[in-house]
Amino acid sequence: MFTYQRCTRCVMDNASDPTITFDAEGHCNYCTDVLRRMPTEYFPNEDGKRRLDAMVAEIKETCKNDPYDCIVGVSGGIDSSYILYWGWTQGLRMLAVHIDDGLDNPIATENLRKLVEKTGVTMVIIQPDMAEYRDVLRSLLKGSLPNLAIAQDNLIVKALQDYAKENRIRYSLDGNNIAHESILERGRGINFNDGKYIKAVQKKFGEQPLVHTQFLTLTDRYLKRRHSGVIHLRPLNNMPYDIRSAIHALEEFCGFQYYGGKHYESILTRFLQCYYLPTKFGKDKRKSHYYSLIVSGQMTREEAMALLEKPLYSSEELLQADKQFLADYCGVSLDTFESWLALPPREEYSIPHSALNHIAPLARKFRRFIE
Repeated sequence: MFTYQRCTRCVMDNASDPTITFDAEGHCNYCTDVLRRMPTEYFPNEDGKRRLDAMVAEIKETCKNDPYDCIVGVSGGIDSSYILYWGWTQGLRMLAVHIDDGLDNPIATENLRKLVEKTGVTMVIIQPDMAEYRDVLRSLLKGSLPNLAIAQDNLIVKALQDYAKENRIRYSLDGNNIAHESILERGRGINFNDGKYIKAVQKKFGEQPLVHTQFLTLTDRYLKRRHSGVIHLRPLNNMPYDIRSAIHALEEFCGFQYYGGKHYESILTRFLQCYYLPTKFGKDKRKSHYYSLIVSGQMTREEAMALLEKPLYSSEELLQADKQFLADYCGVSLDTFESWLALPPREEYSIPHSALNHIAPLARKFRRFIE
């Protein structure tokens, strides 16, 4: 019999993630793991500044005869935008890569335009084969599977690896950080780098064969990457990265506009997080987002609890507009789109996938040694 339980230290609970565990004090495995990792991964202090200075000096010296110092994936969101801004303040010669899948929030699109114009960086805009890409989204919806954004997540990582290899770029700057995303709900999800899973979804539910679209595999991502020669760095873990300060700095720098929430830079991910996941799968990703801010001292548990009481969508009008937009994007009527949303949820593991997904818990346990 299900008994609801919420962590006594953060806001994670077993309603969103049935795999969560609690110790005798009621503390969940998520925050326990983060607090254990923080002393060796997060340096919002003078030690972090020394690390950043050494990082920049190493990049500049190593790449002084190269066309670029580093590569950065950008979405128009806060984290990747701040990486681009910070790199500019350090005088780094960056190659920015953006996936234009037609789902960007117009605010994020404008943010990117202004940021690239102000920094003067070279930005490569990649548009996937839209017929195939749209059909993958339709397949995920028809399959009633949780991660509707898996194709874009996979393609940006593949693009970064491909362009780094093509341009012989030795460093990749990653916007992932402990301050804003130390907790990512795992459950029994499939890693977004699993191209085998995406192709299996398309084979089962799709209509368009994947001829031009190549997806990254877990072998490409985690095994071959070690021999790629590219060093992956996370600068934001070496600074006091505060979300309000970051937004203010970007506003002052290029007129950056905040788009309303974590990952709302895409209309698809806004819909995914604010409606699709909580309605169909009972997952409210705000819990993991808010706890990340709690652990970095940017929000109290009480503030997070109060925010969780508010509606996910800011208005019913915005929800309906997003539904209509996505129905049009998929090339179907709103009624057909709603019929897909009404399908019973399907577990990702019911679809053929890479066996490497099953060793993820072990990999997380030894992540410090693997990375």
